[in-house]
Amino acid sequence: MKEGVADDLRQSYVVMKNEMTKFFRGKRMLLFLGLVVTVLLLITVLPYALGDGLSKDPKEIIQTYISFVYLLVLLAATLFASVTIVSEYEERTALILFTRPIKKSSIFLGKFSASLIIGIAFVGLYYLLVALISLIVAGGVDSEMAKSLLLAVMYVIGTFGVAILISSIMKKASTSTIITFVILLMILPIISAVIIVSLTPESIDVFTNPDVVFYDAWWMLDQASNAIYGVLSTTVNVARESLVMVAWGLASTAVAFILFKRKEF
Repeated sequence: MKEGVADDLRQSYVVMKNEMTKFFRGKRMLLFLGLVVTVLLLITVLPYALGDGLSKDPKEIIQTYISFVYLLVLLAATLFASVTIVSEYEERTALILFTRPIKKSSIFLGKFSASLIIGIAFVGLYYLLVALISLIVAGGVDSEMAKSLLLAVMYVIGTFGVAILISSIMKKASTSTIITFVILLMILPIISAVIIVSLTPESIDVFTNPDVVFYDAWWMLDQASNAIYGVLSTTVNVARESLVMVAWGLASTAVAFILFKRKEF
């Protein structure tokens, strides 16, 4: 049993390494790197070009940069996780893989691990660069940044799980990419908004009472991700929001794995 598990993990590692090599040699990696660099440059340079520069308060600096983490994670899920499964069928490489003595579970684990590692690595790198900028400009780093980083990693798990589920369903990488982007950017927030408005008591007029407390759809992925920024300025239930995002990721990945095992070339 132990030898069988070890062999499966070895196969997963080989798949993961090959998948990461493919990512680093592809145009998607260059595109994403370009987007990350562009975001960092714009946030850093524009305040100096248009005003007095970045704030000297570490908290304000961190808040400025972290407000864009949500979009970067969404783009990473779209560019990497959304194509990791479907590309094998579209490029017909799955025909070669499935004729080899390698389990589908090892293929799935290796490919998903590769995209997940890349996503987490980029988030970690982004936070590291933000911390360095904060140290240089303000002489310190906000103490809540570590919690924000933890929540961002949990969001990577959640979004990549959704993305790989879509990748397991679609037949074309371009379609999977578009649908992943639309679902994460628009569909989930729209569903959350409908839930919140629908469950808010009708007796409350939200137009005349701007201080109304809306119903909290805390179990939605997009709502939980708000904690990434919110933890920097308000009290956030870090454990609950983390569990929600991880639950989305694990549930989506489990369904994706079932679909992948049943999928024929």
